[in-house]
Amino acid sequence: MPDFSCPAEVLKVVFPLLNGADLAACMCVSKQWHQLSRDDYLWKKLCAQKWPSTCQSRGSLPIGESRGYYKLFTSFVRKQRKRPMPAPKLSFEDLEFYVDIWVGSSSVYSAVVPGPVVRSRIYNPPDGICEAMQLHLASQTYKMTIPVQKGFEICFSEDIHVSLLVRRRDDERVACIIDKSGFDYVDGPGYRAHAYDYLQISPLFPFVSEIRAWLALLLVDGKVGQLEVFGIEVDFTDAANDDSEVLCLFEILDWNMWWCSTSVMRMARCLESH
Repeated sequence: MPDFSCPAEVLKVVFPLLNGADLAACMCVSKQWHQLSRDDYLWKKLCAQKWPSTCQSRGSLPIGESRGYYKLFTSFVRKQRKRPMPAPKLSFEDLEFYVDIWVGSSSVYSAVVPGPVVRSRIYNPPDGICEAMQLHLASQTYKMTIPVQKGFEICFSEDIHVSLLVRRRDDERVACIIDKSGFDYVDGPGYRAHAYDYLQISPLFPFVSEIRAWLALLLVDGKVGQLEVFGIEVDFTDAANDDSEVLCLFEILDWNMWWCSTSVMRMARCLESH
């Protein structure tokens, strides 16, 4: 068995120079090293580097003095275990997507897309797409894609908005993903136009917020001064990057009864027309 004995005076000089992980490893070497590296003074020094306020006193014992600096440091610096994503209760077969695009007040595209369709990629893009678009379509980055069977032309000097709803076919509820957002960013060299909106999360999850849904129009040159849309992509790169994560994200959306939502939309359209 190797001999790890070392003068305590040497160890007392070396140990204060170590970080938390190395100091904790020293505790496993021998009984002598364990006793010396367990000294709360060493851990107080580490806590002072990471959280200086834990060593300060305002009329009462500092938090580290009351519970011990070793316990304080190791309680919050333990390596976090990555928990597996729970299996989603939804499936794409349960979903339908409703896409509407307007130029001004005129609808230029409206489609109901079955959930399984958005999982497929665009393998046969139109002729004439740029090299950047070819690389984008070939990349392995997660995408929800809606192919546009009959392309339509747009000009970004006009006011263009998009809405995206998703319906659960199992219980007839609907959630809003994008609520008539404009395309504020146009990637000219990449031939993509981007719109986004913040997801409406169920009140049952009050601490979940600021998750964005992005929608991109995939473009190819059309007539002079026009661009033709041949596909639509949706992603949630802030929070979800595969099918399971997206479905788990959908489960916490603020779902409403379909008949109620359609009634509200009809009333809103009536108000807009007047």
